[in-house]
Amino acid sequence: LSVCRTTTPSAFMRIISPREFVDVVLMRQYEDGTMLSAATNVEHPLCPPQPNFVRGFNYPCGCFCIPLPGEPDRTQLLSFFQTDLGGYLPQTVMDSFFPASIAGFYSNLTKALKALKA
Repeated sequence: LSVCRTTTPSAFMRIISPREFVDVVLMRQYEDGTMLSAATNVEHPLCPPQPNFVRGFNYPCGCFCIPLPGEPDRTQLLSFFQTDLGGYLPQTVMDSFFPASIAGFYSNLTKALKALKA
């Protein structure tokens, strides 16, 4: 269990300001090898809003990485999240930016899982 401050850089030639999120995160591994990462927004005195960031808000979210029996190189992923990025972003900007950021998240998750297995 930990408190995590996550930042994102500005994007689209600084049209999208840098964001920060502060979450309480629970990581857990079950006996069957399933891994859980669950998080939700939290305010913490050691993580006050920073002046050059827009504070975003994560609703309860997480993902389960579930090993597939008999297939050691494959994992079933169940994820759920809902994020309020804060600030003002036109829907057209969101529609073009968010799919790329989600793809980056899953790419990083794949790398992290491979590193855990090594």
